[in-house]
Order: sequence, then C-alpha cells, then structure tokens
Amino acid sequence: MTLLPQSVDILKDQVVFNEGDAGDCAYIIEKGRVLVYLSKDQDEIPISILGEGEIFGEMSLIDNQDRSASVRALEDVRLSIVTKQQLLERISMADTVVQLLMRVLLKRLRRNTTANLNSGLKIADMQIESMMGSDEGAADALQQIKLENEIFQAFQNKEFELFFQPIVELKTRKIKGCEALLRWKSPTRGLIAPNVFIDVIENSSMVIPIGHWIINAALKELKIIQEHLKAKGKIKEADEFMMSINISGRQFTHSDFLENLEDLREKQGLDAKNIKLEVTERVMMDGVLALETLHKCRQHGYAISIDDFGTGFSSLQYLTQMPITYLKIDRSFVMKVLSDPKSKAVVSGIIYLARELSFEIIAEGIEHQDEALVIETLGAQYGQGYLFSKPVDHFAFMQLI
Repeated sequence: MTLLPQSVDILKDQVVFNEGDAGDCAYIIEKGRVLVYLSKDQDEIPISILGEGEIFGEMSLIDNQDRSASVRALEDVRLSIVTKQQLLERISMADTVVQLLMRVLLKRLRRNTTANLNSGLKIADMQIESMMGSDEGAADALQQIKLENEIFQAFQNKEFELFFQPIVELKTRKIKGCEALLRWKSPTRGLIAPNVFIDVIENSSMVIPIGHWIINAALKELKIIQEHLKAKGKIKEADEFMMSINISGRQFTHSDFLENLEDLREKQGLDAKNIKLEVTERVMMDGVLALETLHKCRQHGYAISIDDFGTGFSSLQYLTQMPITYLKIDRSFVMKVLSDPKSKAVVSGIIYLARELSFEIIAEGIEHQDEALVIETLGAQYGQGYLFSKPVDHFAFMQLI
C-alpha cells in the first residue's frame, strides 16, 4: 500500500487532479479555495468553488471510478488527505440506512451532473455495492426503517407493557426488589422477543419518549407494590423494596432527564433510595454529560447499578469514576460457574473487587440451585434468574410477593 502524506500544499493555479485520473484519496481544504470544473472543447465548465472545511474527491473513492471532474487551486491552498481506507472504514461503520442514503445520493449526483452539463461523458454504472453494501444491504436498511415504524406505531397503540423479574436475597431467598423489563405484546403476533426491538429503540430517538414512559410506569408499579406489602403488614419489606429501571446513555445525555425523573418520583410520593437506575458499561462512551448526570442522580439518593458487568467497555477505570452502588455479574459468567474454573475465578474476582469498593453484587441468569449456592458462597448478596422466576406481568408478580 502506498503511503500518502497527511497534508499537501498546492500553489495558485496548480491542478490537484484532472478529469479521468484514477482516484486514490480525497481532500479536506484546510485553507484557500479550489475550483471544481469539467472540460469540454478546451473550455472549462465550472461546477463549484469550495473553501475551508469542505471535502472533494470522495466520489471516486466510493464508487471505484475515475475522477469525474478536474480541480485546481484558485489561490495557495493547504489540503488534508483522506485515504480510501480511512473513508471506507467510516462508511462501513455507518448505519445501514445511512449507507443506503449515501448510495442513492451519489448515484443521483453523478447522473444529474452529467445530464445538466451535457458533457457527453460516458459514466459507468456505480460500483459501490462491494464497499457500501449490496442490494441485500439495502434490503436490511429498508427492513430496519420498517421495524422502527412498527415499533413507533406499537408505542402509539399502547402495545408495550412492563414485566417484572424478582431480585432475591441469596441468603434468605426473599424477594428484595425487581427489574422492570419492557415487553411488546402485538395483537397479531403475540409476545415479541426483546432482542427484536430493544436495540432498535435504544439506538433511535424513540428511546426518549419510550424511556420516559417506562420510568413513569415503573414508578407507578413501585408505589402499588409498596402499598400491597404494607397492606400485608410487611412494613420493613415495603420500605426496602427496590425497583430497577434500565436507562440508556442517550437518556442520561438528555438535558431534562433528571428533572423529569424527579418530577415523576415526586408525583408518586416515592423515596429515591427505592429506585435503582441500571446502566451498562457503554454509558462511559456517551461522554462527560452522561457521567455528570449519573453523579447528580446519586446525589439525589438514587442507586446506580452497572448491568452486564465485564462484557462491554472493559475498563476498570470507570469503577472509580462512576457513582456505583451495585454491580451485576453478567449471566455469561454465571452460567459457567459450575463447569469452567476460569469463569468461576472471574466471578470470584468481581465479587472480591466489589466488596473492596463497597459495592453490592447481583448475579443475573441464575437457573440452577447449585449455581445459586456457589454464587452465594463466593460472597454475592443477590441473585436474579429463572431459578427464582422468569419475568412476569403485574398480576403474576403480585402473587410472588
């Protein structure tokens, strides 16, 4: 692979590349201006004048064709070079919908440029499928858009509800709390698996309104549970019961998150200590704002739990940066604790580290009695999993407590 300089200086009137040249890089203008033009009968047909911060030459990299226009410096310019690998890496990492839109826009740009200027150029069909996805990729993009629309319509039609999975104290096997889990009950397809729609919601703007609804519904349920326990004379259990609510990084970066949370909590007359906000390690990748909001939530008395510990961000640094009160050991470790010494060692290490940092441990995905005994022996305080109960609806959960 030919190594290219990171930047290059071009003198006034010097040609950067000519129409028909092979494209091996794109350029970002650091300073100065360039003219993009076509040549016809020894005349220049101007297309555009580009200035600082603008990019050119990218189309040839994406569609594997020769340069469709010429570029020369209108004044002394300095250009940053973007290699084909750099550009295509970013395209391949883009959402499938973005890739589809880019393909369509580039095709139209090529076609319209040729038609409008009547240049007589014989531009070949676009060949970007190998780099930006084929028709199958387009089908995936369309399917994603369709699914997003279905999810939004389902939300509008009130097809979502919360299920609840108990969190049990391993020593006593008593239910000490629960996790609120979103479920989609379609009137035509029945109960839809969470892996079909959860990631779609979390990676779209829908996470804000749906997330707000989840918090509101979960807090209403917490109030009902506490009143139910008090009515049965279980005052201490009601006072200690905790509702775990999953919160995405995008919610934490929303400017009104904490204000809305406090408003919903106060409307139900709840204590913040009974509310546990569950986040994944990926929240650290959502920036300083998310971390600041976490700290503010903790200052208001909310518990903070790290979900799927050890499977995401994979850094111990955030353990000292985030205001954590609980660590959840991922089920991928728990399910192997009896058969794999390495998994057992990882679980033991996590529990030891958590105790040294004054965190409490919840082991999720416990399905067998022997797993629960080992996890308890290693020092975990709480467990969650099918051994105790699968996620159930409101009525079934009220029977459990």
